[in-house]
Amino acid sequence: MFDRSFNIAMGFLLFVLLWPSASVLAQGPPVNPYQLRVTGTCRTGSFITAINQDGSVVCQADLYNTGTVTSVSTGSGLAGGPITTTGTIGIATGGVTSAHIADGTVGAVDVNPGQVQLRVTGTCATGSAIRVVDQSGTVICESVGSGSGGVTAVTASAPLVSSGGTTPNISLPNVNFDGALNNTAIGISALQSNSTGSGNVASGFQALFRNTSGESNTASGVQALGNNTGGSFNTASGNAALYANISGSANTATGIAALTNNSSGGNNTASGYAALGFNNGDNNTASGFEALVSNTTGNNNTAIGHSANVSSGNLTNATAIGAGALVNASNKIRLGNTSVTVIEGQVDFTFTSDQTKKENFQPVDGEAVLEKLRGVNLTSWNYIGHDPKQFRHYGPMGQEFFAAFGHDGIGTIGSPTTITSGDVAGILMSAVQAMEKRTMELRQEMERLKETVDGFKAENSELKARLERAERTTVAR
Repeated sequence: MFDRSFNIAMGFLLFVLLWPSASVLAQGPPVNPYQLRVTGTCRTGSFITAINQDGSVVCQADLYNTGTVTSVSTGSGLAGGPITTTGTIGIATGGVTSAHIADGTVGAVDVNPGQVQLRVTGTCATGSAIRVVDQSGTVICESVGSGSGGVTAVTASAPLVSSGGTTPNISLPNVNFDGALNNTAIGISALQSNSTGSGNVASGFQALFRNTSGESNTASGVQALGNNTGGSFNTASGNAALYANISGSANTATGIAALTNNSSGGNNTASGYAALGFNNGDNNTASGFEALVSNTTGNNNTAIGHSANVSSGNLTNATAIGAGALVNASNKIRLGNTSVTVIEGQVDFTFTSDQTKKENFQPVDGEAVLEKLRGVNLTSWNYIGHDPKQFRHYGPMGQEFFAAFGHDGIGTIGSPTTITSGDVAGILMSAVQAMEKRTMELRQEMERLKETVDGFKAENSELKARLERAERTTVAR
């Protein structure tokens, strides 16, 4: 009885436990919820389309993959592109700019505090001031005391000087600005003696030292215009320029010792070392080293060039142009020195020949000119020192030409050592006129002789005819 009851109970329990599984089995085979490790692979040129529960895979060929990258370009901040085969891409020099760095991302760890000052965060308490700012942004403070902050001491470094004391006066010595007379003096003893002179500027040791009443002068250089007292409107630039000037006005001297000995001369201009160095004349212009250095009392002279000069100190309206050019007479222009071989221009030299500008006309005897020309030696020659292979000339000697044509009964023409092209042309034209006169006279004489010969021919023909008639008569008898 017990065994039967036990069996019935166990059977009922099994029925209860297996009832859910029975419904699942009735629906189909069981499903495993776990994936086994994927071990399947696809060959090159294929890709996985499905993965099985057991780890195998289903593959499919890639019909669109060529397998080749044709070009790789580089963007902003990079270098190395474009790459079409192989290469390396890197950050370009200076490629990283503020545009590549987000705002607020650079911190203290990203900078070199030895070169970039970190933000100053340190502060000082009341009554202290910052004395040192450390590279890390901290500060070192120092007490400023409890005083009123007034200046306790002032020192002066050269060239400044201090009067000393608790309220010192700091000044620049030897500099004086006279607002009343509008004078400016810079330098030891510059404009030291000035009393009433105004509008002067002196710069340099003893510049305009003795000036008292001179006005509107400008002196720059040691002792420039140093002795000027009353001269005005002068400009001197250079040591001792216009040094001896006392009363001369409107002079301009540029260069060491330019116009240095001028005392009263006015309206002179000198540019260059010692230019017009001994001048005391007026209205002279010299440009160049020692130009017009020999001029003393001459006026209206001009010299341009290194050592361009006059032969004596009292010439007037003389001009020397060129290095070493030397003019030896008033109202004369000298071009170049003795080494000059050619004076050249684009067109012919032109001189005035206006009859209204001339006077004291004197006729010229052409026959006398021809007679004198016969006595003038004409040769070829070259100047001493010139290359005879290149610089030969034709013409008479100045002495012979002057002896023959240097006097016309009124005055002197030329000089024994010079010949002017205008005078030569005049003599030659006179000779040509004389030759033309002779030619005309010879033609007239030839016409007369021809007429005479023709008359003789006619008379001879008549005599010949008469003689022939007489001979025929005689023969007939």
